[in-house]
Amino acid sequence: MKKNNGIVISGIAAISAVVILGLAGCSTTAGIEATGKAAWDEQGARILEKNVVFNSIGLKWDLQILDLRSVLVGNIMKVQATLRSKDKDTLSFQYRFEWYDAGGLEINSGAGSWKPVMLNGSETKNIQAVAPDQRAKEFKLEIREPDK
Repeated sequence: MKKNNGIVISGIAAISAVVILGLAGCSTTAGIEATGKAAWDEQGARILEKNVVFNSIGLKWDLQILDLRSVLVGNIMKVQATLRSKDKDTLSFQYRFEWYDAGGLEINSGAGSWKPVMLNGSETKNIQAVAPDQRAKEFKLEIREPDK
């Protein structure tokens, strides 16, 4: 009897460990979040306030955001991020852009799909996106490790 209980408990613990490890392997949150917000300087020139947050130590050491830019094409915001691999090997990740209005409310919530990217060792690449409409005044670039 004791062996059976031990096996059942060990089996439950093993299943729990597999589920926890499986969830950890799935990338559900962004490892890097880079935000941009349109603002204006004292002379009235448009500037982009930028902020980068690293939620993943692995991506922090492997990927660098060299630049974030935005322009208005008509009344629509277009953004570009310049990314560089700091790794010697091929680096795979996924990204998506989310868009916000002047009040910080998300536009087209959940509409952005994750897009795959591969960078070879020390490669630099630009990724771009266009806002869904003219309400977009802010954006967030989310980067995560690919689903395993």
